[in-house]
Amino acid sequence: MTILVSNANGKVGQQVARALQQAGHQVRIGARHVDKAKAQFTGADIVALDVTQPSTLASALRGVTAVFAALPYELQPAADQALIAASKAAGVRRFVKLSAMGVDANPSSPHMLAEKSLAASGLEWTVLRPNFFMQNYATMMADQVRSGAIYEPAAEGASSFVDTRDIAAVAFAALTQSGHNGKIYTLTGPAALTRAEIAARLTSVIGKKVTYVAVDDAALRSAMAGAPASLVELMSALYGFVRQGFTAAVTSDVTQVTGKPARDFAGFAADYAAAWK
Repeated sequence: MTILVSNANGKVGQQVARALQQAGHQVRIGARHVDKAKAQFTGADIVALDVTQPSTLASALRGVTAVFAALPYELQPAADQALIAASKAAGVRRFVKLSAMGVDANPSSPHMLAEKSLAASGLEWTVLRPNFFMQNYATMMADQVRSGAIYEPAAEGASSFVDTRDIAAVAFAALTQSGHNGKIYTLTGPAALTRAEIAARLTSVIGKKVTYVAVDDAALRSAMAGAPASLVELMSALYGFVRQGFTAAVTSDVTQVTGKPARDFAGFAADYAAAWK
């Protein structure tokens, strides 16, 4: 069984690919930047995959039985829809899509449109809807943490942050095990935390005071100047949900699928402490 992982350079895709490799599964990595993927996954089966170039899809999917799709939001829903159609044509059996928590609140959102296409495809499918990633604080926000202040337009809203390693574990199960067809999993950590609580946990790990500075939506948009407009609108909407309390829900889906408790933020921070040195 060959499993195709798209966007293996992403936070989740990278861990899905690693988990599959470590378990001895035949993994194919589809990448827009093949050289970058080869440097990251030495010896892996790496093929060109660019959903904006349909000619790359058929060859990437040849002989593939399952697909993990974590394609850029700014290319949605067309990106997923193209990969879904090509997967169907190539005889793929199982398709696991990375979506986002709360997308069902807007039936016309790009992720929801892609989810609807997947559900109508005739493929075995599973959708993963995670909350905010804990790993964001160790990657795109690491400089802020090191500087001693995190800036987010979250007000006092809380989010049930999820560790991407748990998302990857659920994806692994959905790709390799039966019983997940037609399932939508909303993935969260074990508790909802405010950004002030996040800052306190980071402080305890790195040994230096980290504070949370609440900013407004205009500051977010200014900080994202130059990013694709669809991504800016997505982040603006997501933080709006945070402020309204919609990202505080906690689910048991990680435990239900993996049989293990979801990782908490303190454990994540201890594991990633090197990111803030």
